[in-house]
Amino acid sequence: MTTSSPQKSPFLYVIDEDFVPPDRGDEQEGPESAVPAGDPDEAVRLFHYYRRLMAQILGYEEELSEPAGEEDLAAAEEELGVALPPDLRALYGIADGEGDGVVNPLFDRQEWLPLAEIGDLDDEWLDIAQEWELEPWRRTVFDAQPPNTVRRSPLRAGWIRFAFDTGGNWLAVDMDPGPNGRPGQIIAVGVDYTEGPTYVADSVTTFLRRLVEALERGDYRHHDKSLWIDADLPNLSGGHTRYRDVRPSRARAGQAGPRVQEVRVSGVEDCAFLAAVPNVCSLALSSAGSPDLTPLGGRPVEYLELDVESADLTAPARNRELRSLSVTCARPVELAPLRTVPNLWALDIAAAPVADIATVTELKGLRYLEVTQDQWRELSELDDLPPLAIVGVHPHRPERDWPTPMDWVTTYDEPPSPTA
Repeated sequence: MTTSSPQKSPFLYVIDEDFVPPDRGDEQEGPESAVPAGDPDEAVRLFHYYRRLMAQILGYEEELSEPAGEEDLAAAEEELGVALPPDLRALYGIADGEGDGVVNPLFDRQEWLPLAEIGDLDDEWLDIAQEWELEPWRRTVFDAQPPNTVRRSPLRAGWIRFAFDTGGNWLAVDMDPGPNGRPGQIIAVGVDYTEGPTYVADSVTTFLRRLVEALERGDYRHHDKSLWIDADLPNLSGGHTRYRDVRPSRARAGQAGPRVQEVRVSGVEDCAFLAAVPNVCSLALSSAGSPDLTPLGGRPVEYLELDVESADLTAPARNRELRSLSVTCARPVELAPLRTVPNLWALDIAAAPVADIATVTELKGLRYLEVTQDQWRELSELDDLPPLAIVGVHPHRPERDWPTPMDWVTTYDEPPSPTA
């Protein structure tokens, strides 16, 4: 790439192949209570009763695998590096997962995995979700409900997946919970949960109890040869609360509810509506003018996308949670306020004229940078750039249609100097 041979496509230069986006869950504290909520004796009783109820409804009883022995359990825990919660461990003492040819999976249409499989799972789904051309830096892992029960990670070593829906999603016992969680709580993770895991129940015991109570109430239906149980469980769709509006107001945002974590709004005249969404951590704000961004300083926004006439970053920079920033504007923007943002690691200024581009050299936590070819030319002439892992270079100012990613040409190398 030289000045005599201008770049024609947006190139994404992956300098450090091993770099992955920072895991928000690593920053969270552990649980206040380290005692699992489940009861192994009750779990065993509920399990047998649950199977009897299903047999009465279906007219037959599924066969189980042989029990897992103590040596098998100990070997599995050693391989996993973490002990199973007592209630799930007790169930493996009844059977080592489901038997062959099971028509009606035990855990509410989720197949119970044998011990040999729970530590040997293919996580290509996560590798794909984190490919840089899909722009993972623009996505936020949201908090589960209830808040702070589950760490905000796409996957963790302490999440032991024990039941599979065959579509890329699992039920897992969480042995590494958040501050308000309990070891052994059940969560849903997988390809439909890259925006964040879903809290299901405080234990395998509670999960079984709710399945039993649903069968006793008659809250189930037959679907082909399977039994679909309408238990009192969270919606496992993998979705998180969003607020999207073309003319946002405080009243309209208030109707969306305080649990909203993702906000995408256009036609913004002012940011007063943010008072009604105190937990927003992903915000895309578009305006033909220059709205006052002061309310942003009081919100826990981690990903911020601005598309405005002019952008004053003073208020957003007061937010210590800010990690990723994308700025589109017509008038020159000053990056100087970003010097005080402690967690900023991703910055997109390709669609913004920058008044003080040398400030990039002072953002030592920066790992992802997106610029135009002209901006990269200016930066390449400066010394002491941050230790960038990913650099996106556009031939000219890009026009975005997010969440559709750019048509990147990815190369695993450092971007060449435009002046070479």
